[in-house]
Amino acid sequence: MTPATNVPAPLATPAIRELTLADVPALRLDGAHGLNEAALRRVLASYPGRSVWMPESLEFALLAPWRHREEIALVQELNAAAHGVVLLAAAVERCRATGVALTLVIEIDDARRPGFYARAGLGPIEEVITYELGPPIPASSRSRDDGPLAFERIMPGNVSGMAELRRLDRAAFPWLWWNSEAEFAAYAETVGVRLYLAREGRRAVGYLGITTYPGWGHLDRIAVEPGLHGRGYGRRALAFAVATLVGAGAKWIALSTQRANVRSQRLYEAAGFRRSPGFDYRLFGAALRAPAPGLAASANGRIDDDHG
Repeated sequence: MTPATNVPAPLATPAIRELTLADVPALRLDGAHGLNEAALRRVLASYPGRSVWMPESLEFALLAPWRHREEIALVQELNAAAHGVVLLAAAVERCRATGVALTLVIEIDDARRPGFYARAGLGPIEEVITYELGPPIPASSRSRDDGPLAFERIMPGNVSGMAELRRLDRAAFPWLWWNSEAEFAAYAETVGVRLYLAREGRRAVGYLGITTYPGWGHLDRIAVEPGLHGRGYGRRALAFAVATLVGAGAKWIALSTQRANVRSQRLYEAAGFRRSPGFDYRLFGAALRAPAPGLAASANGRIDDDHG
């Protein structure tokens, strides 16, 4: 039997290298999602060793800290038409080698099929679902029946108040959704953001964060101290948040929570919020070290663990 002589040899995958500041001038950013050279340089300078590229094809994966947390590497940009899987897999391995706990992709930033992420070693870890209230916002949802609770606005310069927010945040939410000190600081300084501690007497029993936009508002977080659920604190905090946003001019309000977080869904639906599935999205991740491997067991009785 005569061996075939016209069968093409398999194409070799181009070499993958760490993406450094010196490589930036060679990249083409025209296909990137709003990424410019200055932003790319800032990420590479502050978070080196995780991003990768292919000099031959100029494809690249840019990774940045998620929510100012260096232990969680977010794929901020995957600019790859032909070699996305191998580039993403290489970035995951770089994260593993540099001590990252979790490599994360958010579907709204990079919407590809689950099979794509699976081939690169990432699986689904969370599904975020969204709700809206109004317009118009029902008067019953705006009630400020705060009961025994008082809501203290916390400004960025309030050191003790910010520390109390971080304590409640760590107590109420699973590891994935913790706000770092840097994230809280950046969030508190954002235009339109208001943070409140909910107090019963002098004791802080929860907190909430909201953002006002022209004509609408977003409920970013509601947290209740573990062990104090069932006392109506979440309901009162939600009513206060809605009333505050309406008072700031909101005609409708949006929020998000996790599909597995049934407690928060019941709270929001009882207040008149309705699902807006067109804005739902998923998180895919590769858990590389503790505590990330425990993500599947992270659901608890929290009120909410929004990503804001």
